[in-house]
Amino acid sequence: MDNILLCGVVWSVIILMVVIGAQALSGIMNNGLSWGFGARDTAKDHTVFQARALRTVQNHIESMMLFVPLALAAYAMGLEGGLITKGVWLYLIGRAVYPLTYWTGLPYARTLIWTVSIVGIGMILVQILTAG
Repeated sequence: MDNILLCGVVWSVIILMVVIGAQALSGIMNNGLSWGFGARDTAKDHTVFQARALRTVQNHIESMMLFVPLALAAYAMGLEGGLITKGVWLYLIGRAVYPLTYWTGLPYARTLIWTVSIVGIGMILVQILTAG
């Protein structure tokens, strides 16, 4: 895939699949394999990691709700290079590293990395707004 914007969308989905997998696995590890394959009507209280994994999934979905529409709009407008490329890379790097900092409990690093991804989204937005 040659277009950085479409690659960014695909990789954001891959990151989402990884964080959903970690969240699901943490639930199975906490509650057992039979719970994981059952109806999951009852569950133990979340472990710290399990709660963080769930919040990581939610946070990534929220970031995708900003990134994906902007990436598709920029793609439809034929925008590329400059702020677009840097913005996509900042977003992807931030989103790839964010779970690791959150799961391990690095509060300042987590916020810094989250900010990196938001700056990436902002760069794409600026490019879209100034393209006309």
